[in-house]
Amino acid sequence: MTTEKTPPPHAQAGESPTDNSRRQGKGTFGLLLTYVYRDKPLLIKVLLLLLLATAADVAGPLLAKVFIDDYLLAGHLPVWPVAGLALGYVVTQLAAAWFRYRQTLRFTDMALAAVLDIRKQVFAHVQQLPMAFFDQAMTGQLVSRITNDTEAIKDLYVQFLSVVLTNVVLLMGIITAMALLNVQLMLVALLLIPTVVGVIYLYQKLSGAAVADSRQLRSDINGTLGESISGMAVLQACGLQQGSAERFERLNRRYYRARMRTINIGAALLRPAIDLLSVLVLLGILKVFGWQLVNGVAEVGVLYAFLNFMGRFTEPLAEITQRFNLYQQAMVAGDRVHQLMQQPRQHYGKTGDTIHRGALAFHKVDFGYRPGQPVFEQLSLDIPAGAFIGVVGHTGSGKSTLLNLLLNFYPVDAGNISIDGRPLTGYSQDALRRGIGLIPQEPFILAGSIYDNIDMGRKLPREKIENAARQAHLLETINGLEQGFDTRLGERGSRLSTGQRQQLVIARALAAAPRILLLDEATANVDSETEQVVQRALQALHGKVTLIVVAHRLSTINEADRILVMAHGELVESGSHRQLMTLPEGRYRAMYRLQQQARQVELAEQPDL
Repeated sequence: MTTEKTPPPHAQAGESPTDNSRRQGKGTFGLLLTYVYRDKPLLIKVLLLLLLATAADVAGPLLAKVFIDDYLLAGHLPVWPVAGLALGYVVTQLAAAWFRYRQTLRFTDMALAAVLDIRKQVFAHVQQLPMAFFDQAMTGQLVSRITNDTEAIKDLYVQFLSVVLTNVVLLMGIITAMALLNVQLMLVALLLIPTVVGVIYLYQKLSGAAVADSRQLRSDINGTLGESISGMAVLQACGLQQGSAERFERLNRRYYRARMRTINIGAALLRPAIDLLSVLVLLGILKVFGWQLVNGVAEVGVLYAFLNFMGRFTEPLAEITQRFNLYQQAMVAGDRVHQLMQQPRQHYGKTGDTIHRGALAFHKVDFGYRPGQPVFEQLSLDIPAGAFIGVVGHTGSGKSTLLNLLLNFYPVDAGNISIDGRPLTGYSQDALRRGIGLIPQEPFILAGSIYDNIDMGRKLPREKIENAARQAHLLETINGLEQGFDTRLGERGSRLSTGQRQQLVIARALAAAPRILLLDEATANVDSETEQVVQRALQALHGKVTLIVVAHRLSTINEADRILVMAHGELVESGSHRQLMTLPEGRYRAMYRLQQQARQVELAEQPDL
């Protein structure tokens, strides 16, 4: 089946990166508020620590002002009051440092717990998405969303929310202390805030699209890398390394340019702009203080405290603006995670009844992967329980689609499918997966042990695992390995041959004792010896479970009760091997004879031993 790749989210429906940036934040704030509300008791502790740290921080310059005006300038330095002020200053600064340390730990704890839960939810959601989603998705992009984008949400907690909240509270404390010292100077200092807000707004407007582009391009890079590495054998065999490298270079270059745009905007508007504005405000404070000093209403200690506060006042604003680069990235990343979480899940029924017999029926089923391009039209089939059914046909005839519909991977457009007289859509996911086993053409092997690959986390009894290996004629091979069932297979089962990997997948399917067993071209890529093993396994299961075998090698299904010949989504022939071979112009007969001729040529070309 041919599939198309979905364009990036911002490219869908004619949407531009700018339009995408306008949508940023809605999903992120939803995620953020969910976890902030969940961690409300911890957040309250963080805020309490923050208030205590701010109070201790602000108290230092106030104590210094008292020392300068009441003791130093007065030329009166009594030991105990001055020592008390010095001790108070040291204690407040140590307390501020300790409270901030505890607050940072609490915030980081919140962030890591949130990311842990978000990743768990996202991966659980992805596992329940319909197969139609994976037909269009790129693996690298999904991995990027589950790892990189969720990590960016952590940065939103630790690097942005923590910094902003800390500095906003600190600013409020500083403004309060300034007001207690001198209201006029405080008003001059406040002029810095609206100008900083304007800088932040301008930064967001200019950098939003560039940040969205950079996140999407990073995801595209991951997708391209995953695709290239998984298909490295094909790339090298066809000499396509140069083309693949050029494609990667184009993506990498576009990512570089997008990142440089955000860096240039940040370099121009964040720290340099804040430093310039703070110098201008400081000049204003000095001018007002000079006027007050001339009029005899100013104190030197107040000026010292204000200069001290201005250094602390400017730094929080600079910290906040510098964190907006991370904020933009986190908003885009959070929005991408939110979009993934909004993808509709695969729906299953509520009936928890197990499949007892395995009788199947298709009643006037219409289905197509895309509108206007039907695969099946008015397809009707009746398959009794325990039957051995072979399905053959040329590429694109609908063989694999038949299995996909039985597994409820796709909903039918019209008609219905039933198992044991009950609608397929009425069975729960657990009932379907326990009752139907699948043996795919390409074996999926974990890097774990043989036991893990047969059990697949189902916690089956060891007797069932061993019995399944015996039914798949793999037990002798396993017992011959040094560690038996505990043998580690390596990535993609590299320690097993192609045929042994297929036998392992057969054992995995049989371990759950399904009532219906589906084989999708299970012998297409194996040698004749392994094909005979598969045939013996099918013969042993014949009559015990319902077998639906899609086969390219017609010899695999010679003993089938009934063979369905598909062509362009239609059932064109049906019958046993002997019955179909009697049809003078039959498709099956032509296919079988063609394969027999090819087999004879292959044997004739083999050298004599």
